[in-house]
Amino acid sequence: MRTTIALFTSLFAASGALAHLQLSYPYALHSPLDPQTPEENKDYSITSPLLTDGTYPCKGFINNPASDMYSRATWDAGSTINYTLVGTATHGGGSCQLSMSYDSGATWNVILSWMGGCPIDAMTAEVTIPTDAPSGEALFAWGWFNLLGNREMYHNCAPVTITNGGSGLNENDYPTPFVANAGVNDCVTIENTAVVFPNPGKNVKYGGSYASTKPTEPAGFTGSNCVGSGASSSGSSSGSSTSQSTTSSSAAAIASSSADPSASASAGNASADSSPAVPAAATSSSDSCKRKRSEGPRRSRAD
Repeated sequence: MRTTIALFTSLFAASGALAHLQLSYPYALHSPLDPQTPEENKDYSITSPLLTDGTYPCKGFINNPASDMYSRATWDAGSTINYTLVGTATHGGGSCQLSMSYDSGATWNVILSWMGGCPIDAMTAEVTIPTDAPSGEALFAWGWFNLLGNREMYHNCAPVTITNGGSGLNENDYPTPFVANAGVNDCVTIENTAVVFPNPGKNVKYGGSYASTKPTEPAGFTGSNCVGSGASSSGSSSGSSTSQSTTSSSAAAIASSSADPSASASAGNASADSSPAVPAAATSSSDSCKRKRSEGPRRSRAD
C-alpha cells in the first residue's frame, strides 16, 4: 500500500510540475522540485494561477512557514543571472515582470519588464540584478500574464541573498509591479493582446509580436490602479497611461515569522533588449490546464 501511495505521489508530482509553469531556478517557495522542501510543504499545484482571495503575492507562501524562507541562491548586485522555468502550458506567451522585495513582500521593485513572447521565446532567460540592489535577504519574484486562455496571473517567489549591494532600488527606475486578474483591484487582462505595462520602469525587454514594434502605449488590460494593495497608480479602463508610486527597498530580513503571508506588494523594473518573435501556439485552457491538488499547504485554483 505504501509503495502504491509513493508511486502515485511521484507520478502526481511529475504531472503537476509540468502542467503550467514554475520557477525551477531559483526554486520557488513550496516548490515540489526543491529537495530541501519538506514533503508536507510541497505545493503540487504550484503551477496553477493565483486565486482571487488574497494569494498575491507569492501564492500566500511568504513565512508560511518561516522555516521555508531559507535562501535558494546567492547573487552579486550587478551580476547577470539565468533564471529558468519548467512546464508545458505556455498559453501562447504573454508578458512577464521580475521583481524583488526586501520586506517580506510588502513592497516590490520590478527589475525587468518583458512584454510579448514571455515565456514562450525562452524558458531560460537572463536578468541583471541591479547594482543598486541592497545587500541582504530578498525575495525574487516572477509574475506572468498569459496571452491565451483564462485571464490569470501567475506569481512564483524565491528567497535569495544579495551581496556586494548598492544603496537601494528607487521608485522611478524600479517601480511597483503590475497586478491584474488577482482579485486585489479591478484590472483584468485582455485575451490575445500581450500586456504593455503602464509603468515598466528602467529595464525593458520585448519579444513575440512586440520584438520589432516595441510599443510603449499601455495595452492589453482594462481597469485602473493596476497594482497590489497598499500601492497606488492612476490609469484608464482602456489600458492608457498609468503612473505608479512606490517606496524604495531597504535591506530588511525576510525571515520574520510575524510577516503577513498574504501581504500585497509594490515596486519594480528591469533590463532592455529584444527577443526574436516566434509563433505562439494556442493552448486550450479546457484540456491542458486542469490539474489535481494535493493536501498540505494552501493551493491555488486550476483554470
